[in-house]
Amino acid sequence: MKFLRESTGFVKEFSTFDAFALNFSFLGPAAGVAYPLFVAAFLPEASWTLAVIIGALLMVPVVINYYLLTVLIPRSGGDYIFVSRVMGPFLGSVLGMSLIMAFTMGFPVLAMLEVIMVIVPGLQSLGYVLGNKGLIDIGNAITSSPLELFVVTTLVIFIVFIISSSERLYVKMFRYLTLLQIAGTILMIVGLFTVNRYPVFTSPHVNLQTLSLSSIFVLSMFAFTNAPAFFAGEIKRVKKSFIAGYLISYAVATLFALLLVIGIERGFGKQNYINYVLNGWSLPMSTSSILSFAVYPFLNYPYIVVFLVISALSWYVLYAMINVGASSRILFSMSFDRLLPSFFAEVRRGIPIYSLVFSLALSMLFNFLEVYLGYSVSFAVDGLWFVIWNYLIVAISSIKYGKSDNKILVTSLLSVFTLSLVVVLTVLYGFLNSSFGSVIFQGNTAFNLATIVIPPLTGTVTYLTSKEIRKKQGIELSEIYKEIPPE
Repeated sequence: MKFLRESTGFVKEFSTFDAFALNFSFLGPAAGVAYPLFVAAFLPEASWTLAVIIGALLMVPVVINYYLLTVLIPRSGGDYIFVSRVMGPFLGSVLGMSLIMAFTMGFPVLAMLEVIMVIVPGLQSLGYVLGNKGLIDIGNAITSSPLELFVVTTLVIFIVFIISSSERLYVKMFRYLTLLQIAGTILMIVGLFTVNRYPVFTSPHVNLQTLSLSSIFVLSMFAFTNAPAFFAGEIKRVKKSFIAGYLISYAVATLFALLLVIGIERGFGKQNYINYVLNGWSLPMSTSSILSFAVYPFLNYPYIVVFLVISALSWYVLYAMINVGASSRILFSMSFDRLLPSFFAEVRRGIPIYSLVFSLALSMLFNFLEVYLGYSVSFAVDGLWFVIWNYLIVAISSIKYGKSDNKILVTSLLSVFTLSLVVVLTVLYGFLNSSFGSVIFQGNTAFNLATIVIPPLTGTVTYLTSKEIRKKQGIELSEIYKEIPPE
């Protein structure tokens, strides 16, 4: 049964499992540990297992804070609604447009990760087990020039936007792809635990390298725990669904991530893994991705390798689908509040259609700049965008909600502390350790610095422009933000 939102045109299409799927896939344990394990090769004194545990614990206050806020205000566009209703239209506009810019600038990053971490090693793995050198050559050729890479990332972006053009199709595809990812991840874990028996947890020291690696796990995985908030107004059975969407999904994703990391360390050995990442191995498969290590136990079972590669295709596609859904709903909410033109609030087939088209256009622009022209954004900057211009602002704003709920006051203050700690650790150790810093801050330096400033500037310009236009129309923006938007 569907419950129509007559004021907005949205439909409550998401079930309790869908709420779980949204956050599980946004956390994405397989994709979430892939990059930190690559970075771990440059942090030889770090304890991997402790880094995962510490990273997960650091974000527990953030998870609970989002759960409490979303139960309190279950509206689509969550983060923008949370901030704008207590901080007013200016900061709401800054956060809203910062998220739009961060999502669209980050889309090419996700597309490149899909290529580098999944498609390339996937083709190489399939070519090896099937005895097809052509597949290996195609995998190698994709990253050989900006043009080939741009063509593939463009294809990835278009596929994601086509899937996102209908809410019914979006929900079904998201559901099935999440199930596929869960099955693939479980199979990866089983395989990794059957390879060898190298010692695990041999250096359980909470040193600076362990803490720095934990911050990378946060920026790659554990911080991304707010997906249900963006779709909150379209989720059925609110309280039950948000328990599954936030708390249960976080626990399951954390368990999967921990088992994957232990499996890699147990199956290959920490020093062997570091050597493979830095120097490669005899197999024609990239060692920069966890996928290559995951298929290794099954090299004599081609059908299992095919399944693992297919399931891995969901890793960054699901991330990207959330980016699309979230950005279009934020644009919708800002339009509903008169910050943006009214056509952004037009809903067709359950989707803010013009918001979707606008997101596509911006994503394609940044895809051209970042992939084809080479103005790439580094991983650390991509993650820090979200922590600074999204999670920290929400955490600070939610302190005001603590006046009516002491639990939110506690979780918001703890969230501000832990998020700030992650930022300091990442930036500080990135400068102290040159090899670590060169990996996480790689990319075009000028463009990296510009992208940190672009989001708040865009929000400020949007607010000032809208304020003047609405004032001429006799509309006072500040009055709109004194009410919770309707369902």
